[in-house]
Formats: sequence, structure tokens, C-alpha cells
Amino acid sequence: MPARNNVHVPSESWPFFSWYVIEFAVVISIAVVIGWQTSPLFEDSVVMYGWECEQVSQITDCSTSDEPEMQQTMLNWIFWGIVGMVFAAWYLGIRRLVWKRKVL
Repeated sequence: MPARNNVHVPSESWPFFSWYVIEFAVVISIAVVIGWQTSPLFEDSVVMYGWECEQVSQITDCSTSDEPEMQQTMLNWIFWGIVGMVFAAWYLGIRRLVWKRKVL
């Protein structure tokens, strides 16, 4: 039986860059889950007591509130920092050991 040069080979026709897209999606989803699960650990460290101020003639009378308020913006920075650290750890350190090939 003669060999043909127009045979479809699936492993050669699959776009190579799509493996990088799949890897990126998996890494970013794992990083977001790790950040989401670990950010509640930092809630106690970002508590701030707000100020309650009253204007009395030209003098402003300010006192701290009794209820602590959590700074959501700081928690957002912590969350995305954790995501970034996991992402950077994979692409700069772990990936080189696991796949043994260059990133780009």
C-alpha cells in the first residue's frame, strides 16, 4: 500500500499556541482560587477605626468610632498580590522545573 502525503495528523494540526492559552487559563484560575481562599486570613490586619467629626463653630471635634471598619481596597490589593505571586512563581520558577522549556 503506497504512503500518502496528505494524511491528517491531529497532533500536527492542533495550533501550538493554544497549549499556552490553556496553561495560562489553568494557572490564572488556580491563582484566583488561592487568592480567594487566603484573603480572609488578612481581614484582621486591615481593620481601621474610622473618624466621626462634628463641626462646632470654628472648632472641629473628632473622635474615633467604636466600630472597626475593614478596608476593602486593601483587601483587594492583597488578593491581587497573592494572585500575582502565584502567577509569577509558576512562570518564573516552577514551570522551568516542570516543563524544561522556555516560556517564549
